[in-house]
Amino acid sequence: MTRATPHRTPRMADVLREQIRTVAVALRGPALAAAAVLVLGTALTIAEFVTGGGPVDFAPELSMVPGFVGLLFPIGVWKGERRFGTSFLWLLPVDRRRHALARVAAGWVCLMAAVLFFLVWYLLLALVTAGNVFGDQMVQMLPSAVVPEARTLDPAALRTVRYAPAPLLWLVPFTAATGTYLLASAVALGSRYPLRWIIGVPLGILLASALGSAAHIDWLRLLASRLLELVFESPYGLDALFTARAESLKTAVTLSTGKTVSAWRGLPDVGEWALATLLW
Repeated sequence: MTRATPHRTPRMADVLREQIRTVAVALRGPALAAAAVLVLGTALTIAEFVTGGGPVDFAPELSMVPGFVGLLFPIGVWKGERRFGTSFLWLLPVDRRRHALARVAAGWVCLMAAVLFFLVWYLLLALVTAGNVFGDQMVQMLPSAVVPEARTLDPAALRTVRYAPAPLLWLVPFTAATGTYLLASAVALGSRYPLRWIIGVPLGILLASALGSAAHIDWLRLLASRLLELVFESPYGLDALFTARAESLKTAVTLSTGKTVSAWRGLPDVGEWALATLLW
């Protein structure tokens, strides 16, 4: 009778390499669909440019696409896998926590490749349409961070300054996608029914706000709007993660002359962006 020789536990590098291959195969369908969308977007953009449309400016810190892709990416990474209970993933000769981390890491590698591909496509589109690649522009600044009431701001109070995004802000798409991907992965791995939390928490906040309105309780009535402002537009909110606050700092103002112009309450700060990214 021959005695069976137990195999060594696979090394973490081998597990990660196999998970990258598995995740890449699982994401082949969504990747082809995304490529088709980019081809269509390229054709439409170039057609508009040829017929007199404006150029495409390369501003990676202003793109919300990588952040939203990071939120949705875990769906493809864990599709068909049973995250809880017994399954093939958990029965392999590697600790299930290491397998989960390897799967998340493999998904992150594929996500970074997707973000890089998107940015290269975006840059090429800007070059083809003779757009602004380095982001230098002249912007109008409000006299303070507080947005004035409509038709109260004198045009002379606006300051025109040159804004050149810091080179580090080109990393915003990668950090935004990483932050949302890790957040969504934590929800997927930490909750057996993540959709209940995703749907239940916003509905609960809206219900509390509605009850506050019915009971004339101001703090409860304003709960939803204050939480949204805190989560999205605060110095360390989601907009800081997604765009280094480039979106929330820019606003439309109606001057005393009746003209509506785009103005900035402030300029993106690399330190605030870095801290917001670490927090998220």
